[in-house]
Amino acid sequence: MENDFFESLKHELTACGKSLGEVGRLRLIGIVSRILGLFLLIFTVVLCVFALLAFGAVAALHAMTSVMPLWAAALILGAGYILLIIVVIACRKPLFIHPFIRLMSKQLGSEEELALKTLEAEHQAELDYLRIENRVENATREVNFYISFIGRAWSWLSSLLHKK
Repeated sequence: MENDFFESLKHELTACGKSLGEVGRLRLIGIVSRILGLFLLIFTVVLCVFALLAFGAVAALHAMTSVMPLWAAALILGAGYILLIIVVIACRKPLFIHPFIRLMSKQLGSEEELALKTLEAEHQAELDYLRIENRVENATREVNFYISFIGRAWSWLSSLLHKK
């Protein structure tokens, strides 16, 4: 009986550890994907700015000055790059964050799914913890019952022996 108790307790502790490990893994995926997504967003914006200043601006301005004034060509080109930056910022989650979540966790595709999986893992860890706590409490109550029973039996036997 004691062996079964320790085996089941060992099994439940292992399950609790796995649940806590899953919670940690999912939280780490969320943090790393946000960091990498933000890094890639910044990197993309910087690259767009460099492209605006160096490569595209000079070539496009030179091409457009043959049909319009220089100031109009510069305004059109600037508006195009500003529009591109706005689109990148507006679409940052599907462009940067969600691909990293999919990459780091094969089953998940978005932050919402990651949040749901994290919530499920936290709930499972709580259940495992409560199950272990309940088994330990029951074992403690059982041991206390037996100790109390043996103590009362001893008291009763000793009182019988002292009467004679």
